[in-house]
Amino acid sequence: MPTFISEPKISERAIEALKLNASRIAGAGCARRLWERYLTAQERKRLGDDLQVAFKLGTRGMWEKLHGVTPYRAVLDVAKKLGFLLQEDYEWLLHEIGEGTDVDEAIHAAIARHEFVIVERPRAAYWQGQAIDIDWNQQNASWEFLWELTRRAKTEEPIDRFTFGESASPDIVTKRKSRLTAVPEFPVELTDSIKVAGRGTQQLVMPRERIRIFDLDGPETLREWLP
Repeated sequence: MPTFISEPKISERAIEALKLNASRIAGAGCARRLWERYLTAQERKRLGDDLQVAFKLGTRGMWEKLHGVTPYRAVLDVAKKLGFLLQEDYEWLLHEIGEGTDVDEAIHAAIARHEFVIVERPRAAYWQGQAIDIDWNQQNASWEFLWELTRRAKTEEPIDRFTFGESASPDIVTKRKSRLTAVPEFPVELTDSIKVAGRGTQQLVMPRERIRIFDLDGPETLREWLP
């Protein structure tokens, strides 16, 4: 069972509920039910296509690896999937851990925790609690590069030329990285987190649970995107 440490923004009642649900989902039977009923073939493949191998991570760890979320969020998502949590309790606990279903609230909470936050519309990115002061509408190519780089980082994958279409030039990734990181307002620490992952590739390397992506779900509505 993971250790849940009391934090100022998480009530003791919520911590006890997290512990209870962590215990509920921990067993091999729950891992098998998650594997057989709720994971897609692609998700199982990403976990090695072998339940016994995947279960070395634990049920919670399997979900963390797939979706790049915190241990808290993984416990709640799996418990909800397996029927241990009512929707109202799930929403309450998400609010307690600062990842509530109210998107504006979740964005502000993530920014306050100094997570790397990127929002599709209106275009915005936040680093170390501050907005990155770039007019992303005027820097469309750099925005597209950062957006795709960040999405791939949630699954620990790099981007390459084909991320930008079959006809993209071989050096597009290098050029777009150079253009973005040359902007004075782009944080140096964030630049240092963009690593070469192979010839013609770049990867954003940081803990995936510290990356929060909010994209459009329809023409106007934002949601948190998870792989």
